[in-house]
Amino acid sequence: MSSREAFSNYLARMAAIGFRPSSALGQNFLLDPTLHAWIAEQAGPTPADTVVEIGVGLGFLTRELAARAGRVLGIEIDARLLQLTRADLAGHGNIEWVEADALSGPGRTLLPAVADAARAAAERGGRLLVVANLPYSVSGPLLAELCALDPLPARAVVLVQKEMAARVAAAPGSADFGALSVQVQAAFGARLLRDVPPDVFRPRPKVVSALLQLDRRPPGALLLRTGDERRRFGVFVRELFRQRRKVLRHTLPAAAAAAGVVPPSLAAEVLAQRAEQLDAGVLLEWWRACCPGRPA
Repeated sequence: MSSREAFSNYLARMAAIGFRPSSALGQNFLLDPTLHAWIAEQAGPTPADTVVEIGVGLGFLTRELAARAGRVLGIEIDARLLQLTRADLAGHGNIEWVEADALSGPGRTLLPAVADAARAAAERGGRLLVVANLPYSVSGPLLAELCALDPLPARAVVLVQKEMAARVAAAPGSADFGALSVQVQAAFGARLLRDVPPDVFRPRPKVVSALLQLDRRPPGALLLRTGDERRRFGVFVRELFRQRRKVLRHTLPAAAAAAGVVPPSLAAEVLAQRAEQLDAGVLLEWWRACCPGRPA
């Protein structure tokens, strides 16, 4: 049976429970089974690891992850989709299902169950991995929230709009480089794995997607140790880039004030630069200078 025929069967089952996929809500289902397996292979879970999948949809990727990982935490916002997926994957005893918005923590932060899974994985001596086909509308906030997770996931493999992936992996001085680039790169090494065309999704999105891999940096390599510190650093860099064409003489005091810290003392020639010209390591060192005595 082809993927198209299989999805036709799913469409009939979804219609029977009153559900119709909405591309506006990011309900674009990835149908290519070879891609499901390939994504799971890139995440690389072992029986010692826990995988958090944000947005399980119809469970095509979940099945591949559950076959490799010790535990899968599957998060899905739509109860009707979760009903179908739980029935299809009932034979997999290592999946824990959560019906929730992944950004339903206090103040639109990450769902507490994700942090609980991260801590439990660390206590068991395994890794936390995150895999997701992210809705385009919330991919930026979700990636920023992953950077504040405590402890950080060892790896994340996420499917996002190609432009978003380019922003996250962008180099300093490029048009795509911005606050999210810095925030993510201060915690993870980021690389683009491959483009994913619209024709492997249903409904078909109007844009090209890309798979992005994030690997946690080792201690001492740009990494801030606590989630609270990484979140405050995010506030700092977002304010720095709010007026990205202005030089640091004008933007640095406002960024420090927004994060509740004292701006570092910098030479005049440095203050004549713009934040977009500087890499995550430089901005992180300034943050540490703003916060003497804080753990790094």
